[in-house]
Amino acid sequence: MARSRVPRTATLATAAATALLLLGSATAAGAEPSDLLPTSRLLPIPPGGLHSFVKGLNSRGTVIGDYYVEGSEGPLAIRWNAGRPGYTRLAPLPGEQFSRTTALSDGGWVVGLSYNSVSKSNPVRWTSGATPTRLTLPAGSLGGNASAVNNSGVAVGDASDENNRSHPLRWRSDGSRTDLPVLPGDNSGTVTSISNAGTAVGWTEKRDGTGGPAHPVRWNAAGAVSALPLPAGFVGARTSRITDNGVILGHGRPAGSTEYDRVLVWAADGTVRDAGRGRGYDVNRAGTAVGASLEDNPNGDTARWNANGTRTVLANPAEAAGEVLAINNRGTAVGYAWPPTGNPALDKALLWKPDGTVVPLPPSPLGPYAAAFAINDAGVIAGFAVGTDGAGNATTWRATVWKR
Repeated sequence: MARSRVPRTATLATAAATALLLLGSATAAGAEPSDLLPTSRLLPIPPGGLHSFVKGLNSRGTVIGDYYVEGSEGPLAIRWNAGRPGYTRLAPLPGEQFSRTTALSDGGWVVGLSYNSVSKSNPVRWTSGATPTRLTLPAGSLGGNASAVNNSGVAVGDASDENNRSHPLRWRSDGSRTDLPVLPGDNSGTVTSISNAGTAVGWTEKRDGTGGPAHPVRWNAAGAVSALPLPAGFVGARTSRITDNGVILGHGRPAGSTEYDRVLVWAADGTVRDAGRGRGYDVNRAGTAVGASLEDNPNGDTARWNANGTRTVLANPAEAAGEVLAINNRGTAVGYAWPPTGNPALDKALLWKPDGTVVPLPPSPLGPYAAAFAINDAGVIAGFAVGTDGAGNATTWRATVWKR
């Protein structure tokens, strides 16, 4: 299932893309992670490629992402298949120039975007053979997005209209589309994640210029919408991820605030807890969430919000701040930290064991700088490495995996 997150490093990736405009298999499923450090390997890209970025990792060790070629004005989607050398290019739709991945499922379905202009992007789903299929949009849509896909090939996303409203959508594996409802009184909706059982989450809101709150929602497999409960003192929330056993991660907006800066976790039974101020990026089946805590550090402390309601500030060796971007169902987490001074692109990739012990991930052939974005239950890690020039300035970003 898809994981949706916007870490600080995503800004670096965008910056890298802007700069461009200007110029395995996994270990056996169920294998217990050991104390042996994984080795780092740059993922290959087509001839002429300069930069590449990871957008997803599944339980089989398949990785998806985007790459950029010299002189190009946009990205091209790519898949690195577990157990096979090389890569598979994921082409744009006929007549379009650019493609971008957004999510993949454990079953191998990939979704993303195809476009000539970002403002008029078309949601697509790629088959295992890499053929893109256009996911239809309602009449009058300016563009759309596919944000997640499950093992049955059911994708979710939204379409945008000329009034800056989003319309939540679901596409079955045969391509048929369902326009999902929003809560009464709302006129806009966004879907962010879907489970293998077909339950989707997101939020709906009334976009009328008043800045009203978003209402966290869940759509069942039949497409019916229902509101998720909020903790006392909260007026709204946005959800970002649902696990296969129904745990949901989101961010809440307290009364009197305009910020969605409280990490919220809904248990499978529907109860919700306020984990504290921060940025949450992932949650596992046990209800343990990870991200950056803002309680004591405005830049963010690497943090884990435990299912029992406690918070653990994770060790972050000799760095100013950091973020934990992913956690697997064994409780192993990965992320990165950035330095107190100097170039903020020079991150250090880190792994945290279930007991909280921090382990710096080995450097890549490009050098010591990297960020870890995803980890599966077999212990395969995906992210990107950063190459630098003689002055220590970041010059190259390359999709990377760490495997034992």
